[in-house]
Parts: sequence; C-alpha cells; structure tokens
Amino acid sequence: MLHITEIKFKGNNITKPQIILREMTLHSGDSLLQADLESELDFNKRRILNLQLFSSARYDVIQVDENNIEITFTVTELFFWIPKPEFTLADRNFNVWWKEQHANIERTNIGLQLTRVNFRGRSERIGGTAMIGYNKYFDIFYKIPYIDRHLKRGLGISATYSTGREVSYLTSLNKLNFYHNDEYPYQYFQTELTYTYRPAYAIIHELNLSYNHYAITQDLFDKNPDYLGGKKKLNYLELKFTVGFNNTDIRIYPLNGLDVKGSITKRGLGIDKDLNQFAIRTELSYYKKFSPHFSSSLILRGRLSFPDDQPYFNERALGFKNDYVRGYEYYVIDGSHYAVLRGNLRYRIIDRVIHQGIIGFMKYIPLRIYAKVYDDIGYVYSKNPGNSFLNNNILNGYGAGIDIIVSYYLKFRIEYSFNHLKQNGLFLHGNKE
Repeated sequence: MLHITEIKFKGNNITKPQIILREMTLHSGDSLLQADLESELDFNKRRILNLQLFSSARYDVIQVDENNIEITFTVTELFFWIPKPEFTLADRNFNVWWKEQHANIERTNIGLQLTRVNFRGRSERIGGTAMIGYNKYFDIFYKIPYIDRHLKRGLGISATYSTGREVSYLTSLNKLNFYHNDEYPYQYFQTELTYTYRPAYAIIHELNLSYNHYAITQDLFDKNPDYLGGKKKLNYLELKFTVGFNNTDIRIYPLNGLDVKGSITKRGLGIDKDLNQFAIRTELSYYKKFSPHFSSSLILRGRLSFPDDQPYFNERALGFKNDYVRGYEYYVIDGSHYAVLRGNLRYRIIDRVIHQGIIGFMKYIPLRIYAKVYDDIGYVYSKNPGNSFLNNNILNGYGAGIDIIVSYYLKFRIEYSFNHLKQNGLFLHGNKE
C-alpha cells in the first residue's frame, strides 16, 4: 500500500490549486495499491484536462520511502484571453445556406466574441459578443462556478439582445417562409440569473430565472397573427430547472461513459399572462469503447410540451441547432412533442498530439480523426401540422462520415446521409451530435 504524502502542481501560474483538486479523486493523505497507481494517475490526468484550462498535463511520482510517495502534476495553461472572430450564417446550417440560399454572402454575420476564461484563476468566465451583418446580436455574461468555500455553489448573470432583417414567420411543406425588411421586423431581449449546485464531480443542478421581451412589427404581425399568439409584444418570465450527470472520459468527444440531462421549464409564471408553456426535456447519451480503435455512441433527445397550442415562435422542434435527424437538414418539423435517437459506430483513424513552437500557449495540439457509420430515428407530434408532410411520421436517416477534433474546443463533422424520402447528400456541421 502506498501513502500519498503530498500532491503538487507546476505550471499553474494563474489557476488556483483548489480548482484543480476539485476535479480529482486523489488527495494528500490517500492510500492506494501499487498496482492501481498508474491507472489512477491517468484517470486524474483526464479529469484535469476536462477542465479545458490546460493544453497538456503530465505527472511525476517521487518515492519518499518504501510506503510514501509525492505526486507532481505539471500542466501547460492555455491563453485565457480568447478573442474569437465570429463569422456565422443567417441560416440554420451550412447546407441550407449553400444550396437553398446559393451561398449568398449577404446572409452572413461578422463580429467578435471576447472571453476571459479562468478569470481570477477560479475557472470563472466573463465576456461578451458583438455581431453585425444580416442579423445583430449582442450579449454579456459572467459565470462564477464557486461562491462558497466548499466549491459546490455558483452564480451566473447574462443579458442578450438580438434582431435581424429577416425572420421565418411560417412553416409550409416543412420549409421556412421568410419575411424580409431592412427596418428589422423583430427584437428580442433576455436577461438571466443562474444558480448552480455541484455536489460531486459528475452531478450538477442548475436553476435559471429569466425575463424575456419579444416584439414584432405590424407588417410581420399581418403576415402571421399567430407568430406571438395574437400579440405584437410578449413579456414573460421563464423558470428552468436542469439536473445533469456526466461521467464521460473526454468531454468534447467521449469514448466511454454516460451523460444524462433533464430539464423542466415553465414559460409564463402566472403574474405575466402573455405566455403559458410547460415543457420537459431530456437528453441521454451512452458511450462505449470496445477496443483501442472501435467505439460507439447512442444519443436520445426529446421534449414534451403543454399545452399543444403555442405561438408559432414557440413550436420549434426538429431542424434547429443540435435537434435534427441526419439526412433531413433541409427540413424543419415544428410541433409540441418530439424525440430523436442517434446511433454511431466509430473507428479511430488518428489520435496524436501535434507539437509546435510558434504559439507558446498552444505547444501541444491534440488531433483526433474518426470514421463512422450512423443511423437516426426521429418523430415530431403536431396537433395542427397543416401541409407539413413530415410531422406525425417516423423519420429515418443514415449514412457515413468523418469526425475531426482539434484541441479541446473545435469539432467538425463531415457526413454523407440518406433519408426515407430517397434523398441523399453531403452535410457539414460544426456543432455537437
């Protein structure tokens, strides 16, 4: 049995030691078997890297005597001021912009996101975004993960404003119809307060209270009076509670572990009569590594929303952000309830760390490339589907692709998909599955 007399850190010039120790299972005073030492150190190294504050981490063990050891973790901190130029599309995804909008460069937005990561060395984040172009978007935020000495409770605050020259006001044949006006036909403002409670490494509870203001012009109202449920302005409070459990090995692209998240949302809290919606959303992801090269993932997302009758802007289901069935990226399926199940079988092609000496804070750049095959199943229930033919039907998309993971932040997916409509095509994505 080995006794750990001390755990030290080197290279954490900004990061406080307690922030790193908060993620670890090993602490000074612990004892463990010699046979378990290397696996425990590797496990804790992955947890340190999952903080996404370091580009590399390594450990050294010093044998003090026969039964006592000292452990030193040497880390390389990332550059914590992150100026991120923003170039985004006004459309839902790259393929819609490229094919349906003919790669119209006017339908793009440019801006800058400036974030101070690891503010004060306590893993806090403070920053904002300013974006102009086809749409306008501005936000500021401050998140502090720990406000107590036990490092369990945190707070966050944010404010967001967005508007645009064009807005989708109706869905017909599972395609969005757009209304364009250079006078900006809609405005949206939100301010939010967040409280987090993280009692253990893998578990986190989050409570969000937000004030929301949505306003549209008379012309947009005339296009679709139900856009905001018969109103030209909405003011409502939203309360959301989320609980998550994540014990995956590598957060940006897991190979092993379980990630479960569930939320309950109430839009309209009684004191405001503009909106009334109760929604339950869940996301379950299971990852399994079978061999050094083969792994799989199974991801289920779904939502139940009541009552069924909601304003148009509040009925989005599949076709936005991460919620879609692969092969149906050109379609939008609105509704109150939906579910999508994704299955992936992946084969590792490349897994290496690139060493470079040009950028000091990025000396070590992890690069991983995986080939995969996949199959998705989805369903959306809509009480009033109108002429949209994909609602209330089982959707099936499948295909093969390549996943590219660079550093601890960037992920790209190149996929060739088929759907039950006998359509196929190449699709590019930069978001998570």
